Amino acid sequence: MSADYVSPFDERVRPAEPLAPRLADISGARIALLDIRKNRGKEFLDRIELLLREAGATTSRVTKEIFSKPAALGLIDQVATVSDAVVEALAD
Repeated sequence: MSADYVSPFDERVRPAEPLAPRLADISGARIALLDIRKNRGKEFLDRIELLLREAGATTSRVTKEIFSKPAALGLIDQVATVSDAVVEALAD
């Protein structure tokens, strides 16, 4: 299965960032599910969580304070230290 990558950064004003290495296998991976508090984000993450767990991943849920502001540095550090990957619910 092929997937397109869409950068969350505006490359018109920022140099392109290199892609992070991809996981070879989801089984046994620790995946953080980041809810940014947009409408229906929880519903999306509920479904993704089910699929990830069926594939053998361990999931954890984290939530931003408000969708219109960047995540707190403490939250970013927490996710980065305890997770192998992150799935973020971006939009309605």
